[in-house]
Amino acid sequence: MADPVSIVGLISSVITFIDFGLKVISESKKLRDSASKGTSDEISELDHYITNIQQWHEQVKQQQLSGLQLSQSEKRILEMVQDCEKLVIELREVIESLKIQVRARSKTIETARVAFQRRWKHGDIQNMRTRLHNLDEQIRSHVERIMQADSRSAIMGRLKELEASQDAENVRHVSHMTQIRDDILNLSEKTPRDLQKWESTQAARLTALGLKFDVLLKEQTSCTYQLEVLRSLHFREIRKRWYGIKTADQMSNEWIYDSRRASFTSWLESDAPNDGIFYITGKAGSGKSTLMKFITKDSRTSQNLNKWAHQCTLHQVSYYFWNQGTEMQKSINGLFQSLLYQILRASPDLIQSVCERRLHHEPWTKEELYETFRRTEKETRLTAKFCFFIDGLDEYEGDEGDITQLLETLSISGRIKICASSRPGRQYEHFLRRRPDRMLDIVRFTQSDMHQHIDVSLQRTTKWKDLERRYPDSCKKIVDTVSARANGVWLWVFLVTNDMVKEVNKNEEIDTLHEIVARFPDDLHEYFETMIMRVPKLHRPDMARILLIAVEEVQPLPLYAFALLEKEKKTVDYVLEAPVEPIRKHETEQEYVALKDRLRNRCSDLLVVDDDQHPVFLKHSVDFLHRTVRDFLRDYDLKAHLTTDSFQPLVSLSRICLGLLKAVPVGNFREPSTVNIIIALTDELLYYAREAEIPCNADQYTPMIPILDEVEKVNCHHARGVRNHWTHARDSPKPRGLDKYKEGGKCNFLALAVQSQLVEYVRAKLQTSPERSHKPGRPLLDYALRPRRVTPIGMPYHQIRDDPSICVDMVEMLLSPAGKADPNQQLPLYEYRSVWTLFLISIAETQKRNLTSGDPTNASLITAWYVVCQKLIEAGARWDGVKAAEAAFNPSKLSASSSILEYIFGYDQASKLTQNVLELEAKMQRSKCNIM
Repeated sequence: MADPVSIVGLISSVITFIDFGLKVISESKKLRDSASKGTSDEISELDHYITNIQQWHEQVKQQQLSGLQLSQSEKRILEMVQDCEKLVIELREVIESLKIQVRARSKTIETARVAFQRRWKHGDIQNMRTRLHNLDEQIRSHVERIMQADSRSAIMGRLKELEASQDAENVRHVSHMTQIRDDILNLSEKTPRDLQKWESTQAARLTALGLKFDVLLKEQTSCTYQLEVLRSLHFREIRKRWYGIKTADQMSNEWIYDSRRASFTSWLESDAPNDGIFYITGKAGSGKSTLMKFITKDSRTSQNLNKWAHQCTLHQVSYYFWNQGTEMQKSINGLFQSLLYQILRASPDLIQSVCERRLHHEPWTKEELYETFRRTEKETRLTAKFCFFIDGLDEYEGDEGDITQLLETLSISGRIKICASSRPGRQYEHFLRRRPDRMLDIVRFTQSDMHQHIDVSLQRTTKWKDLERRYPDSCKKIVDTVSARANGVWLWVFLVTNDMVKEVNKNEEIDTLHEIVARFPDDLHEYFETMIMRVPKLHRPDMARILLIAVEEVQPLPLYAFALLEKEKKTVDYVLEAPVEPIRKHETEQEYVALKDRLRNRCSDLLVVDDDQHPVFLKHSVDFLHRTVRDFLRDYDLKAHLTTDSFQPLVSLSRICLGLLKAVPVGNFREPSTVNIIIALTDELLYYAREAEIPCNADQYTPMIPILDEVEKVNCHHARGVRNHWTHARDSPKPRGLDKYKEGGKCNFLALAVQSQLVEYVRAKLQTSPERSHKPGRPLLDYALRPRRVTPIGMPYHQIRDDPSICVDMVEMLLSPAGKADPNQQLPLYEYRSVWTLFLISIAETQKRNLTSGDPTNASLITAWYVVCQKLIEAGARWDGVKAAEAAFNPSKLSASSSILEYIFGYDQASKLTQNVLELEAKMQRSKCNIM
């Protein structure tokens, strides 16, 4: 919906103009007596007011074209603009005619001339006074109708929408809009016809009315910006993990508040120095997340934290890492966006001062989030305290050193407390274990809770109650045995208890139940293998295909994806033959029940299906029962259950993404939400395509080529109404110093394939169409050397293997005769700098950024840079390109290094590269001389 803020601005400008015009008329004598500069100021002010009116008027008309619906009163105000424009011309004439010319030969004669003009203009002035007064009455009348609570005006519609949005986002905002509206209605009362009375009383009311609309405009703009920022921080899965965590049984976890058993309560209250961290540890499946959820929900936590906060505002916020989830559920960005969302939702007035103006559809960068958090902490230094509950640090998908840096960043002051949970044995534990009295191992506390859970769960079945009456000692022994064998692992307890309930409901006798319990594996992984072997042999090949897909996926897939997997089983190239048409959601909803049943029949309870919206497309995400299931399946030989060796899960995942791309309903390709879906699915497919290259030879990779070709066709179809190629819908990376990214409208799919490191695909395309190596705008080699791109979904390249973010194989292939790339090619888009120069500037800026932040550049990345430099030099990269990079970057300002190569690689490696480039250049020069 178009935002009617422009109509508020127009009303404010019209009121200000009327107010000014009436004052000009009333003070015409003062104008006559004023100096030339005074009247010039009046004319300048008049021009300023009418310009404002015209600008707002144009904005309103543009908004109408975008769908803004105005009420009749709002339309009448638009019509008043013409009256204002006519009056401006007449008012300017009045002001000019009453102005005394300072340079006149005779002051007496000039005064007489102006006096005559004033008498002669008296009728015109009175006429203008009446017309302005009529405009005053009209605007008040229209405003009164517009601002009624039951009005269907665009303004009231927007105010109601803002209030509804604030309620929906649960924003704790003290809105002044109701009071402003009441004040406007009061000031809109009709003006008395007695002009003398108007001049003495109503002038102030008109001025106040204009000021109130200014305030309304600011309030509306402020609320709109606050909501935009909050929505940009929010992501669909922000509470998904929280809802997925089992709620603790009644009376479970009460021990955490028992000061005789745990120091948690005293930590919450403590304001002692160096007492900001509390650490909860425990093995996989031991109930850490359930405990964290219990703590954050319990009112005793807030009560005790408020003792620590004293008079300060307490911000108690939480985040739950989830390794099986989407990128935002297992990343630093997801953590900071969640924390900032919760803080700023509670204190939205902070947003204006801590969040810089930004395009709301752009994804937040890690640097932006860090800086916003730092400003938030600084802005609230005297007024707020924060307690962060962070669950599952071990589920972060990245370098463990990041967690140490994260904890150091969050605990920057005594006004911040952190309660964190993690599996043991991680690098960052040294930070969390600094105070042994502020940590606990959950396994030591939960056996009685487990005993209670098993007993209560079995008590819910009437058949167990019957067994208890007949065999009380035997039933108690079963419960005691299960709780003792659990060894603190809640997941094992849940699985065994569920199996027990099923067996009891099958009317098994007590001796059989004892035997069943005895046969339960103690180890979770053994238990998962037992669950797999329960799947009927007929379904195991399908089970293996499904689980192999789930292990390799970047994020949980929608349930519909498994319908596509079933189609692939019947026809391998089903997706290439499928038409591009929006999916009919009501049809898929009808299929979901049957799909869920088939999934359960084939995968037992190893996978679960939720009912929420999928973060990219459709709904019903399919996920693992627990992270430990995925850990187990990574090492388990699922392929042994397949009937053929031809199944390639990464290729199947690529087909699924293509199938989803074809089914996306695309109304307007220019809409950011639509573009994000298209780009997210495309990037996920490109990730699988890249991963598929690694274990394959060129022949095995052949199925990917038509899939990737089809991606280009499908997205061109989606963007058929857009002038530029669809790849331009992606936001350009933000500049990093001198490292800038400009496309010049010449990006294409082959360039994106180069950025995505699809070496075999690019090689195949260049072999069949050699002319494609000559690309206008940025050459393909530049995309390989500077592959940065903005993507709505994070790809875990660096988590799965030690990826250096630049593909040496791609650079080597493009420098070969197949790619025909020239490292010295100059780019008009970049002030005619060469590809080689731009690469050196880019890696120097990265090095500078990392050194400044105290986070040294990864060794594998520096090695890749060095190897690439060698290959570029072998391909003829010239010394003047190095000097051009030095002239632009000027490393001597940053360090003792005068050479850009030394700044990046250090003295020894820089000397080798320098020697290589100079020797090869000299050799080429000698060859030229010999030829001559």
